[in-house]
Amino acid sequence: MFKLVKTFRFEAGHQLMHHDGACSEPHGHSYTLEIHIISDELVEEGPKKNMVVDFHQISDVVNPLIETYLDHKWLNDTLDTDSPTSEFIARWVYRKLKNKLPGLDLVSISETTTSQAIYSER
Repeated sequence: MFKLVKTFRFEAGHQLMHHDGACSEPHGHSYTLEIHIISDELVEEGPKKNMVVDFHQISDVVNPLIETYLDHKWLNDTLDTDSPTSEFIARWVYRKLKNKLPGLDLVSISETTTSQAIYSER
């Protein structure tokens, strides 16, 4: 099996309205988003020969989503929730991409270098 991982970065703010700590205040993060694609097969012919998928094709799907909903956005508004946690964001991204990226295995969101949430429906 092959696994491809494409990494993206974005800056965003949010507020966890129900949190019992500092995250109940407005704040922001430098997020890292990872898209994991799996496949048992490689493309056999043409310009993508011996690839699972071209990394540029992943970017072509993911970048508009980041630009529209995530990068330099207030996530409470763009994701329509009063508690846009990393777990929520990972699931939201996965569901937006699952029909656009064949082989999507999981989505990972890191809000800091030591905190990561992973979502998969497999």
